[in-house]
Amino acid sequence: MLLAFPIAFLALFAQSPPSTRDLERRVTDLFRRAAGTPAGSAAAVTLSKEFTEAGAAYLSLGDPARATELLERAYGLDVENGLALAELTLANVRLENFETAAFYLRLAEQQSARSPPEIYRVLGEVYDSLHRLEEAALAWEQYRRLGGDDPLTLQQLARVRRELSVATGQRSLRGDEFSFYWDPAIPEATVTQVARWLSADYEEQAEFFGTRLPASQVVVLYAGRAYFSFVSAPDWVSGVFDGKIRVSIDPDGGLTADLAAVLSHELAHAFVRYASTDLAPGWLHEGLAQWWEGKRITRSEIHDLFRGKSPHTLAEMEGNLARRGDRAASRTNYMQALAIIEYLMERHGGGSVACLVRDLGSGRSLAEALLLDMDVTPEDLLRRWKEWAKL
Repeated sequence: MLLAFPIAFLALFAQSPPSTRDLERRVTDLFRRAAGTPAGSAAAVTLSKEFTEAGAAYLSLGDPARATELLERAYGLDVENGLALAELTLANVRLENFETAAFYLRLAEQQSARSPPEIYRVLGEVYDSLHRLEEAALAWEQYRRLGGDDPLTLQQLARVRRELSVATGQRSLRGDEFSFYWDPAIPEATVTQVARWLSADYEEQAEFFGTRLPASQVVVLYAGRAYFSFVSAPDWVSGVFDGKIRVSIDPDGGLTADLAAVLSHELAHAFVRYASTDLAPGWLHEGLAQWWEGKRITRSEIHDLFRGKSPHTLAEMEGNLARRGDRAASRTNYMQALAIIEYLMERHGGGSVACLVRDLGSGRSLAEALLLDMDVTPEDLLRRWKEWAKL
Protein backbone atom coordinates (compact mmCIF):
# COMPACT_ATOMS: atom_id res chain seq x y z
CA MET A 1 0.00 0.00 0.00
CA LEU A 2 2.92 2.25 -0.78
CA LEU A 3 2.55 5.24 -3.08
CA ALA A 4 5.61 5.91 -5.19
CA PHE A 5 5.33 9.30 -6.89
CA PRO A 6 6.63 9.06 -10.47
CA ILE A 7 7.89 11.95 -12.55
CA ALA A 8 4.70 13.25 -14.16
CA PHE A 9 4.78 12.89 -17.91
CA LEU A 10 1.48 14.66 -18.58
CA ALA A 11 3.20 18.06 -18.86
CA LEU A 12 6.22 18.02 -21.14
CA PHE A 13 7.08 21.68 -20.94
CA ALA A 14 7.62 23.76 -17.84
CA GLN A 15 5.81 26.86 -19.05
CA SER A 16 2.05 27.18 -18.78
CA PRO A 17 0.32 26.29 -22.04
CA PRO A 18 -1.61 29.00 -23.86
CA SER A 19 -5.38 29.01 -23.78
CA THR A 20 -7.11 26.93 -26.44
CA ARG A 21 -8.54 30.07 -28.02
CA ASP A 22 -5.13 31.75 -28.34
CA LEU A 23 -3.61 28.52 -29.58
CA GLU A 24 -6.24 28.08 -32.28
CA ARG A 25 -5.60 31.62 -33.49
CA ARG A 26 -1.90 30.79 -33.79
CA VAL A 27 -2.68 27.54 -35.60
CA THR A 28 -5.02 29.28 -38.06
CA ASP A 29 -2.24 31.75 -38.84
CA LEU A 30 0.25 28.89 -39.27
CA PHE A 31 -1.94 27.10 -41.81
CA ARG A 32 -2.44 30.38 -43.68
CA ARG A 33 1.32 31.00 -43.84
CA ALA A 34 2.05 27.38 -44.79
CA ALA A 35 -0.28 27.43 -47.81
CA GLY A 36 1.87 27.11 -50.91
CA THR A 37 5.15 26.95 -48.96
CA PRO A 38 7.47 24.38 -50.60
CA ALA A 39 8.48 21.54 -48.27
CA GLY A 40 12.13 21.68 -47.28
CA SER A 41 12.53 25.39 -47.99
CA ALA A 42 13.91 27.78 -45.38
CA ALA A 43 10.41 29.11 -44.75
CA ALA A 44 9.10 25.55 -44.37
CA VAL A 45 11.77 24.72 -41.78
CA THR A 46 10.73 27.75 -39.72
CA LEU A 47 7.05 26.85 -40.02
CA SER A 48 7.81 23.24 -39.11
CA LYS A 49 9.32 24.38 -35.82
CA GLU A 50 6.26 26.50 -35.08
CA PHE A 51 3.87 23.64 -35.90
CA THR A 52 5.92 21.44 -33.57
CA GLU A 53 5.57 23.96 -30.75
CA ALA A 54 1.82 24.16 -31.33
CA GLY A 55 1.51 20.37 -31.37
CA ALA A 56 3.45 20.12 -28.11
CA ALA A 57 1.13 22.73 -26.58
CA TYR A 58 -1.91 20.64 -27.52
CA LEU A 59 -0.25 17.61 -25.94
CA SER A 60 0.14 19.58 -22.71
CA LEU A 61 -3.56 20.48 -22.94
CA GLY A 62 -4.49 16.80 -23.19
CA ASP A 63 -5.51 16.78 -26.88
CA PRO A 64 -3.18 14.26 -28.59
CA ALA A 65 -5.45 13.95 -31.64
CA ARG A 66 -5.11 17.65 -32.50
CA ALA A 67 -1.43 17.47 -31.61
CA THR A 68 -0.94 14.62 -34.08
CA GLU A 69 -2.53 16.63 -36.90
CA LEU A 70 -0.18 19.56 -36.31
CA LEU A 71 2.93 17.44 -35.78
CA GLU A 72 2.30 15.50 -38.98
CA ARG A 73 2.08 18.86 -40.75
CA ALA A 74 5.39 19.85 -39.13
CA TYR A 75 7.05 16.67 -40.36
CA GLY A 76 5.61 17.16 -43.86
CA LEU A 77 7.21 20.60 -44.04
CA ASP A 78 10.60 19.38 -42.80
CA VAL A 79 11.39 15.67 -42.86
CA GLU A 80 14.57 16.38 -40.87
CA ASN A 81 12.65 17.71 -37.89
CA GLY A 82 13.60 15.08 -35.34
CA LEU A 83 11.75 16.87 -32.54
CA ALA A 84 8.47 16.62 -34.48
CA LEU A 85 9.07 12.88 -34.87
CA ALA A 86 9.68 12.43 -31.16
CA GLU A 87 6.57 14.44 -30.31
CA LEU A 88 4.58 12.36 -32.81
CA THR A 89 5.76 9.27 -30.98
CA LEU A 90 4.51 10.71 -27.70
CA ALA A 91 1.16 11.77 -29.21
CA ASN A 92 0.54 8.29 -30.62
CA VAL A 93 1.45 6.68 -27.31
CA ARG A 94 -1.19 8.88 -25.68
CA LEU A 95 -3.67 7.74 -28.33
CA GLU A 96 -2.52 4.14 -27.74
CA ASN A 97 -1.58 3.80 -31.42
CA PHE A 98 1.47 1.76 -30.47
CA GLU A 99 2.43 0.49 -33.92
CA THR A 100 2.40 4.04 -35.29
CA ALA A 101 4.31 5.25 -32.24
CA ALA A 102 6.98 2.59 -32.83
CA PHE A 103 7.24 3.64 -36.49
CA TYR A 104 7.82 7.29 -35.58
CA LEU A 105 10.23 6.32 -32.82
CA ARG A 106 12.38 4.42 -35.33
CA LEU A 107 12.36 7.43 -37.66
CA ALA A 108 13.23 9.74 -34.77
CA GLU A 109 16.18 7.54 -33.82
CA GLN A 110 17.54 7.94 -37.34
CA GLN A 111 17.54 11.69 -36.75
CA SER A 112 18.93 11.50 -33.22
CA ALA A 113 21.20 14.50 -33.67
CA ARG A 114 18.08 16.64 -34.12
CA SER A 115 16.14 15.11 -31.23
CA PRO A 116 17.01 16.42 -27.76
CA PRO A 117 17.63 13.79 -25.06
CA GLU A 118 14.78 15.16 -22.93
CA ILE A 119 12.22 13.84 -25.41
CA TYR A 120 13.48 10.28 -24.97
CA ARG A 121 13.44 10.63 -21.20
CA VAL A 122 9.74 11.47 -21.35
CA LEU A 123 9.03 8.75 -23.92
CA GLY A 124 10.67 6.21 -21.64
CA GLU A 125 8.40 7.26 -18.80
CA VAL A 126 5.32 6.97 -20.98
CA TYR A 127 6.22 3.51 -22.27
CA ASP A 128 7.12 2.36 -18.78
CA SER A 129 3.78 3.60 -17.44
CA LEU A 130 2.06 1.46 -20.08
CA HIS A 131 4.20 -1.55 -19.11
CA ARG A 132 5.85 -1.60 -22.53
CA LEU A 133 9.17 -2.38 -20.92
CA GLU A 134 11.25 -3.08 -24.01
CA GLU A 135 10.19 0.22 -25.61
CA ALA A 136 10.93 2.05 -22.35
CA ALA A 137 14.42 0.57 -22.25
CA LEU A 138 14.94 1.51 -25.91
CA ALA A 139 13.90 5.13 -25.32
CA TRP A 140 16.07 5.51 -22.21
CA GLU A 141 19.03 3.90 -23.98
CA GLN A 142 18.59 6.53 -26.68
CA TYR A 143 18.46 9.22 -24.02
CA ARG A 144 21.74 7.95 -22.59
CA ARG A 145 23.39 7.67 -26.04
CA LEU A 146 22.47 11.28 -26.79
CA GLY A 147 24.28 12.45 -23.68
CA GLY A 148 21.44 12.47 -21.17
CA ASP A 149 22.88 12.05 -17.69
CA ASP A 150 20.01 12.67 -15.27
CA PRO A 151 20.75 10.23 -12.41
CA LEU A 152 17.08 9.43 -11.78
CA THR A 153 16.48 8.55 -15.44
CA LEU A 154 19.55 6.32 -15.53
CA GLN A 155 18.26 4.62 -12.37
CA GLN A 156 14.94 4.09 -14.13
CA LEU A 157 16.78 2.49 -17.04
CA ALA A 158 18.60 0.14 -14.66
CA ARG A 159 15.32 -0.65 -12.91
CA VAL A 160 13.43 -1.47 -16.11
CA ARG A 161 16.27 -3.78 -17.17
CA ARG A 162 15.90 -5.64 -13.86
CA GLU A 163 12.14 -5.69 -14.27
CA LEU A 164 12.53 -7.24 -17.71
CA SER A 165 14.50 -10.02 -16.07
CA VAL A 166 11.55 -10.94 -13.81
CA ALA A 167 8.86 -10.29 -16.43
CA THR A 168 9.93 -13.20 -18.62
CA GLY A 169 6.91 -15.23 -19.63
CA GLN A 170 4.37 -12.81 -18.18
CA ARG A 171 0.92 -13.19 -19.64
CA SER A 172 -1.30 -10.26 -20.51
CA LEU A 173 -4.90 -9.28 -21.07
CA ARG A 174 -5.90 -5.82 -22.26
CA GLY A 175 -9.28 -4.16 -21.72
CA ASP A 176 -10.77 -0.68 -21.80
CA GLU A 177 -10.32 0.00 -18.09
CA PHE A 178 -7.41 -2.29 -17.22
CA SER A 179 -4.43 -3.98 -18.82
CA PHE A 180 -3.34 -6.99 -16.78
CA TYR A 181 0.10 -8.57 -16.69
CA TRP A 182 0.71 -11.57 -14.46
CA ASP A 183 3.32 -14.17 -13.69
CA PRO A 184 2.67 -17.64 -15.17
CA ALA A 185 2.42 -19.15 -11.67
CA ILE A 186 -0.80 -17.20 -11.04
CA PRO A 187 -3.90 -19.10 -12.24
CA GLU A 188 -6.06 -17.41 -14.85
CA ALA A 189 -9.04 -18.00 -12.57
CA THR A 190 -7.44 -15.71 -9.98
CA VAL A 191 -6.75 -13.06 -12.62
CA THR A 192 -10.41 -13.25 -13.66
CA GLN A 193 -11.51 -12.73 -10.05
CA VAL A 194 -9.16 -9.76 -9.71
CA ALA A 195 -10.45 -8.27 -12.98
CA ARG A 196 -14.07 -8.56 -11.87
CA TRP A 197 -13.35 -6.98 -8.50
CA LEU A 198 -11.44 -4.07 -10.00
CA SER A 199 -14.04 -3.48 -12.72
CA ALA A 200 -16.82 -3.13 -10.15
CA ASP A 201 -14.68 -0.96 -7.90
CA TYR A 202 -13.66 1.19 -10.87
CA GLU A 203 -17.27 2.18 -11.50
CA GLU A 204 -17.81 3.14 -7.85
CA GLN A 205 -14.62 5.20 -7.66
CA ALA A 206 -15.25 6.85 -11.03
CA GLU A 207 -18.66 7.99 -9.79
CA PHE A 208 -17.16 9.32 -6.54
CA PHE A 209 -14.27 11.21 -8.14
CA GLY A 210 -16.40 12.42 -11.05
CA THR A 211 -13.98 11.18 -13.69
CA ARG A 212 -12.70 8.08 -15.43
CA LEU A 213 -9.04 7.28 -15.91
CA PRO A 214 -7.69 8.55 -19.24
CA ALA A 215 -6.33 5.22 -20.47
CA SER A 216 -6.33 1.54 -19.62
CA GLN A 217 -4.77 1.23 -16.15
CA VAL A 218 -1.86 -1.19 -15.99
CA VAL A 219 -2.11 -3.85 -13.25
CA VAL A 220 0.87 -6.15 -12.63
CA LEU A 221 0.36 -9.24 -10.48
CA TYR A 222 3.50 -10.86 -9.08
CA ALA A 223 3.79 -14.37 -7.67
CA GLY A 224 6.30 -13.44 -5.00
CA ARG A 225 8.29 -10.37 -4.04
CA ALA A 226 11.13 -10.26 -6.55
CA TYR A 227 10.04 -6.92 -8.00
CA PHE A 228 9.32 -5.45 -4.56
CA SER A 229 12.89 -6.24 -3.51
CA PHE A 230 14.14 -4.20 -6.50
CA VAL A 231 12.32 -1.10 -5.29
CA SER A 232 13.13 -1.71 -1.60
CA ALA A 233 9.48 -1.90 -0.57
CA PRO A 234 9.07 -2.82 3.12
CA ASP A 235 8.21 -6.44 3.86
CA TRP A 236 4.78 -5.43 5.17
CA VAL A 237 3.81 -3.75 1.87
CA SER A 238 2.02 -5.95 -0.68
CA GLY A 239 0.93 -3.25 -3.11
CA VAL A 240 2.62 -0.31 -4.81
CA PHE A 241 1.26 2.39 -7.11
CA ASP A 242 3.88 4.09 -9.26
CA GLY A 243 1.66 4.80 -12.25
CA LYS A 244 1.02 1.06 -12.42
CA ILE A 245 -0.85 -0.97 -9.83
CA ARG A 246 1.65 -3.60 -8.65
CA VAL A 247 0.53 -6.31 -6.25
CA SER A 248 2.30 -9.32 -4.79
CA ILE A 249 -0.14 -12.21 -4.33
CA ASP A 250 -0.23 -15.81 -3.19
CA PRO A 251 -0.61 -17.84 -6.40
CA ASP A 252 -2.73 -20.42 -4.57
CA GLY A 253 -4.79 -18.01 -2.50
CA GLY A 254 -7.37 -16.69 -4.96
CA LEU A 255 -9.11 -13.37 -4.34
CA THR A 256 -9.00 -12.96 -0.56
CA ALA A 257 -10.48 -10.06 1.40
CA ASP A 258 -6.96 -8.73 2.02
CA LEU A 259 -6.09 -8.85 -1.68
CA ALA A 260 -9.34 -7.09 -2.60
CA ALA A 261 -8.53 -4.33 -0.09
CA VAL A 262 -5.05 -3.82 -1.54
CA LEU A 263 -6.44 -3.65 -5.08
CA SER A 264 -9.02 -1.03 -4.09
CA HIS A 265 -6.36 0.94 -2.21
CA GLU A 266 -4.02 1.12 -5.20
CA LEU A 267 -6.86 1.91 -7.61
CA ALA A 268 -7.80 4.88 -5.41
CA HIS A 269 -4.23 6.16 -5.76
CA ALA A 270 -4.68 6.04 -9.55
CA PHE A 271 -7.90 8.07 -9.36
CA VAL A 272 -6.51 10.61 -6.89
CA ARG A 273 -3.39 11.12 -8.98
CA TYR A 274 -5.34 11.62 -12.20
CA ALA A 275 -8.14 13.77 -10.75
CA SER A 276 -5.62 16.01 -8.96
CA THR A 277 -3.10 15.96 -11.86
CA ASP A 278 -0.60 14.50 -9.39
CA LEU A 279 -0.93 17.48 -7.03
CA ALA A 280 -2.73 15.89 -4.08
CA PRO A 281 -0.69 15.86 -0.84
CA GLY A 282 0.37 12.51 0.56
CA TRP A 283 -2.08 12.59 3.49
CA LEU A 284 -5.02 13.05 1.10
CA HIS A 285 -3.72 10.24 -1.13
CA GLU A 286 -3.24 7.80 1.72
CA GLY A 287 -6.37 8.78 3.61
CA LEU A 288 -8.60 8.28 0.59
CA ALA A 289 -6.82 5.08 -0.47
CA GLN A 290 -7.46 3.56 2.96
CA TRP A 291 -11.06 4.78 2.89
CA TRP A 292 -11.62 3.02 -0.43
CA GLU A 293 -10.08 -0.21 0.80
CA GLY A 294 -12.74 -0.19 3.51
CA LYS A 295 -10.79 0.97 6.54
CA ARG A 296 -12.47 3.15 9.16
CA ILE A 297 -11.23 4.58 12.45
CA THR A 298 -13.27 5.53 15.53
CA ARG A 299 -12.61 8.47 17.82
CA SER A 300 -11.59 6.11 20.60
CA GLU A 301 -8.98 4.59 18.30
CA ILE A 302 -7.75 8.09 17.47
CA HIS A 303 -7.40 8.77 21.21
CA ASP A 304 -5.42 5.55 21.68
CA LEU A 305 -3.22 6.40 18.69
CA PHE A 306 -2.15 9.76 20.10
CA ARG A 307 -2.13 8.96 23.81
CA GLY A 308 0.86 10.80 25.24
CA LYS A 309 1.85 12.48 21.97
CA SER A 310 0.67 15.25 19.68
CA PRO A 311 -0.75 14.68 16.20
CA HIS A 312 1.40 15.66 13.25
CA THR A 313 0.79 18.85 11.32
CA LEU A 314 -0.21 18.44 7.65
CA ALA A 315 3.32 19.45 6.62
CA GLU A 316 4.86 16.91 9.01
CA MET A 317 2.62 14.16 7.66
CA GLU A 318 3.63 15.05 4.12
CA GLY A 319 7.30 14.70 4.98
CA ASN A 320 6.78 11.53 6.98
CA LEU A 321 4.75 9.80 4.26
CA ALA A 322 7.44 10.57 1.70
CA ARG A 323 9.92 8.61 3.80
CA ARG A 324 9.89 4.87 4.26
CA GLY A 325 10.13 4.47 8.00
CA ASP A 326 9.49 1.52 10.22
CA ARG A 327 6.05 -0.03 10.38
CA ALA A 328 5.03 1.58 13.68
CA ALA A 329 5.98 5.10 12.54
CA SER A 330 4.28 4.60 9.19
CA ARG A 331 1.13 3.30 10.89
CA THR A 332 0.76 6.52 12.91
CA ASN A 333 0.94 8.69 9.78
CA TYR A 334 -1.38 6.44 7.79
CA MET A 335 -3.94 6.30 10.57
CA GLN A 336 -3.89 10.08 11.07
CA ALA A 337 -4.44 10.51 7.32
CA LEU A 338 -7.43 8.17 7.53
CA ALA A 339 -8.73 9.99 10.60
CA ILE A 340 -8.70 13.32 8.79
CA ILE A 341 -10.63 11.79 5.90
CA GLU A 342 -13.13 10.40 8.43
CA TYR A 343 -13.65 13.94 9.72
CA LEU A 344 -13.99 15.44 6.23
CA MET A 345 -16.48 12.78 5.15
CA GLU A 346 -18.61 13.27 8.26
CA ARG A 347 -18.56 17.07 8.38
CA HIS A 348 -18.40 18.00 4.69
CA GLY A 349 -19.47 14.90 2.77
CA GLY A 350 -17.91 12.82 0.03
CA GLY A 351 -18.92 15.33 -2.65
CA SER A 352 -16.82 18.06 -1.06
CA VAL A 353 -13.86 15.71 -0.66
CA ALA A 354 -14.06 14.76 -4.34
CA CYS A 355 -14.31 18.45 -5.28
CA LEU A 356 -11.19 19.12 -3.21
CA VAL A 357 -9.26 16.55 -5.24
CA ARG A 358 -10.52 17.93 -8.56
CA ASP A 359 -9.85 21.54 -7.58
CA LEU A 360 -6.24 20.63 -6.85
CA GLY A 361 -6.18 19.24 -10.38
CA SER A 362 -7.44 22.55 -11.77
CA GLY A 363 -4.31 24.25 -10.44
CA ARG A 364 -5.54 25.56 -7.10
CA SER A 365 -3.26 25.27 -4.11
CA LEU A 366 -4.32 23.18 -1.14
CA ALA A 367 -5.15 26.35 0.79
CA GLU A 368 -7.26 27.70 -2.07
CA ALA A 369 -9.08 24.40 -2.62
CA LEU A 370 -9.84 23.94 1.09
CA LEU A 371 -11.19 27.49 1.34
CA LEU A 372 -13.35 27.05 -1.77
CA ASP A 373 -14.78 23.63 -0.94
CA MET A 374 -14.87 23.59 2.86
CA ASP A 375 -14.37 27.21 3.94
CA VAL A 376 -11.28 26.35 6.01
CA THR A 377 -7.56 27.01 5.87
CA PRO A 378 -5.07 24.13 6.35
CA GLU A 379 -4.56 25.37 9.92
CA ASP A 380 -8.32 25.49 10.51
CA LEU A 381 -8.66 21.97 9.17
CA LEU A 382 -6.14 20.54 11.63
CA ARG A 383 -7.60 22.53 14.56
CA ARG A 384 -11.20 21.54 13.79
CA TRP A 385 -10.20 17.91 13.27
CA LYS A 386 -8.53 17.86 16.70
CA GLU A 387 -11.63 19.43 18.25
CA TRP A 388 -13.85 16.85 16.52
CA ALA A 389 -11.60 14.02 17.73
CA LYS A 390 -11.39 15.60 21.19
CA LEU A 391 -7.59 15.54 21.18
